[in-house]
Amino acid sequence: MRYAETGYNLEIDLSRGNIERVETDPRDTELYLGGLGTNAKILWDRVPPEVEPFSPDNLLIFSTGLLCGTPAIGANRTIVTTYSPQTLLMAYSMMGGFWAPELKYAGYDKVILRGKSPDLVYLWINNDKVEIRDASHLQGKGAIETAELIRQELKEPKAQVAGIGLAGENRIYFASIEQGRSSASRGGIGAVMGDKGLKAIAVRGTKDVNIARPAEFMELCEEVLEYIKWREDKPIPGVMPILAGLGSPQEMKVHDEKWHTENFMWGNSRTRRKDFWNKEVEEKWTETMENARTRLISCYNCPMECGATISVPGISTYMMKCFSKLTYTMAAYSDLDFGFRIAQRATEYGVDSYSTPQVMAFALELYEAGILTDQDMAGMPSDNEGRFYWLLDRIVRREGIGDVLANGTHKASIQIGKGAEEYAHNNIKKHEQLPLNLSMLNPVYFLTQTSWNQKSKVGAKIFSFELRTTQKISCHFRT
Repeated sequence: MRYAETGYNLEIDLSRGNIERVETDPRDTELYLGGLGTNAKILWDRVPPEVEPFSPDNLLIFSTGLLCGTPAIGANRTIVTTYSPQTLLMAYSMMGGFWAPELKYAGYDKVILRGKSPDLVYLWINNDKVEIRDASHLQGKGAIETAELIRQELKEPKAQVAGIGLAGENRIYFASIEQGRSSASRGGIGAVMGDKGLKAIAVRGTKDVNIARPAEFMELCEEVLEYIKWREDKPIPGVMPILAGLGSPQEMKVHDEKWHTENFMWGNSRTRRKDFWNKEVEEKWTETMENARTRLISCYNCPMECGATISVPGISTYMMKCFSKLTYTMAAYSDLDFGFRIAQRATEYGVDSYSTPQVMAFALELYEAGILTDQDMAGMPSDNEGRFYWLLDRIVRREGIGDVLANGTHKASIQIGKGAEEYAHNNIKKHEQLPLNLSMLNPVYFLTQTSWNQKSKVGAKIFSFELRTTQKISCHFRT
């Protein structure tokens, strides 16, 4: 019997429509540990270096973390790995939510996709029943709308759906894979999914996850929960508890917004805006947030309610992931209400909330500098907010200048020329923006992503219990 992991992967050949359930080697877990390590091993073994990101021979791997589906606090990450159209190197992106635990409950550790479907399809995983289904009726639909339509079609409201919007279909280099509460955004992951003709993966599982020594394991989980709680006596001097950075479980506090806005450089900003936050902004943001936020939400088995259900008049209700409202607002130098509105459209389109504001701000900087002309931006509105909506639509549809910007600031600056390279200043090794992990030492955070901080005593304890298992328990933590 295998423990923590199921011991089986799904191998899907989209070109041939072939589905295989493949037993895995337990030694891979011992050598490469979590989902990220084992994904990297698969890519290394099976994808030669000359393979292009948009080749049928490139793999797209959805993987669960080793602790997903167990009571381990916050262990809910889906790791998506492929070769990136942005960097031409291995890329991985992670998303929270409920998708990975659901895949574990269906009986699989990974979904490994190869080939390209000749028609748009989606994958339906329902325990032992796995189908490739027609998705032609979902073409052009938003990522969140797609998820809801699939649940209705399957008559399965508890299905967890990871899908792409129009950006992924059009192979935008910063297209994301959206999954309700969270998304996998970095490295053009969604573009590879769109290139393979896969609109979504829906999964529903009702099986058990087996672990060892459950009583002792639960004690360790309680220790982890205590570690990350908001409290004044910080466990590490000078380092805030993680809940202090994202918002307490009880309330997303306004001072957290101040902390983010004054200590990070989002969008295409060149300097930290230390003078941004004042009493007037605080009052306005508080009012806007209280009116728009229906409730705070969290991912599977996690106390950090760092997301929210957002209801703004005139647009569909959606779930706001961490930071989106700040990145869009600060990229536009506008107000929070605008941030909420454009984030809803961006979520449906399925684009990275880090890279997209930077690309749009990059385009406007080039326009103000005369590098992009009125001819390049023909039809662009004159007002600030209208410009960002206009650019977002053009990019996602690959229309006009949007077709150039859709490849990201690095590649766009080379294609535009005329000194545009000087304005693509936030690039990190051809990425659109450095992905931030709060820049803090926090072993629990690394555990949730199965990055496995070996120096963490807590991580080492949980890992040792993970591999040595003797009893079977059923772990179903859902909201």
